[in-house]
Amino acid sequence: MPDTKRLTDEGSVSKRDRRSHDQRVADLAAVFARLKVKAIASGLKNDASAAKVLEAAKVNRTYFYVKNKLKDKPTLAKYHAVRDAIQDFQNNFDAYGGDTIVDQLKTKLKQVEAQRSQLANNLIENEKRIAGLQNDNTALKKKVLGQNEYMIDVMHSATVNTRSDTNVFSEARIVSPDQYLWRNGHYLFDDTNVKRQAWERSREDLKKALKRPLPTRVYLLIGPPCAGKSTWSKKPSNLYPDMHSVVIDATNLTQFSRLEWISLINKYRSNKEIKVCAVVFLTPTSVLQSRNNRREPAKRFEDAMIREKERSLEFPDPLREEIDEMVVVRGNDD
Repeated sequence: MPDTKRLTDEGSVSKRDRRSHDQRVADLAAVFARLKVKAIASGLKNDASAAKVLEAAKVNRTYFYVKNKLKDKPTLAKYHAVRDAIQDFQNNFDAYGGDTIVDQLKTKLKQVEAQRSQLANNLIENEKRIAGLQNDNTALKKKVLGQNEYMIDVMHSATVNTRSDTNVFSEARIVSPDQYLWRNGHYLFDDTNVKRQAWERSREDLKKALKRPLPTRVYLLIGPPCAGKSTWSKKPSNLYPDMHSVVIDATNLTQFSRLEWISLINKYRSNKEIKVCAVVFLTPTSVLQSRNNRREPAKRFEDAMIREKERSLEFPDPLREEIDEMVVVRGNDD
């Protein structure tokens, strides 16, 4: 066999690794640093396992695990130092809640804190004034609603105005009871037992997402069926990269239905930074019905139910419901 070839552990032929030991050790350390950030963001410690570090750095595993691989003990100790650092990270994964890049991003966000705080104070004052003026007059309620939407949209824009172009966080976690309503190819929306189990599983999904040591923005989607919630949540451009994104994809039409989610979220606020962003979908009835008619038969609702769901929407009250931000999505004709 030519000198420029060697057999790998699997028996295949590959080019000889001509890097020096110092170069290999440096490559291992660099790859581990990069994969450690990925593991913290994804919440999966195996994203930075020894096997993946060795594979990405293209270094033979024997340098980690064969005691007498090298006669040069100081050089072998360098390989083992990287191996031990990886093992320490794996053993103490829950304690790694921050990272240099994440810390830098949080520092940048603090630069707009003064502006955000001022806008929040203005919002509180406006809400107090509105609460004192509200009565049964429909025209006055509409006017107040418009002021609320404007102020909250401004606050949300200020919060994310300086967001970084680099997103170090993993993909958004989607929490959706709807996904658990399918059984053997059938959509069991009217089955009370199946629906109860679906919500229980969704609550557990939310708990898992909130347990990770990452700054988190929870998007609470609010709107009737066919309003475009699921489609909106699947577009990364709709979510801001300054925090890890968790999307609760359900109708959440009433204050009571939203209270259950927010109460659960509040249990994790003391341990890390969490924001709740309400995303309200105001979609015309004609668009809702048109989309419903195009749904597969198993998921199609009666038009009367669509109208009933639309009428039951209670617009969020940020102060009473502990909502930090709000976005209003106005549906257009298809």
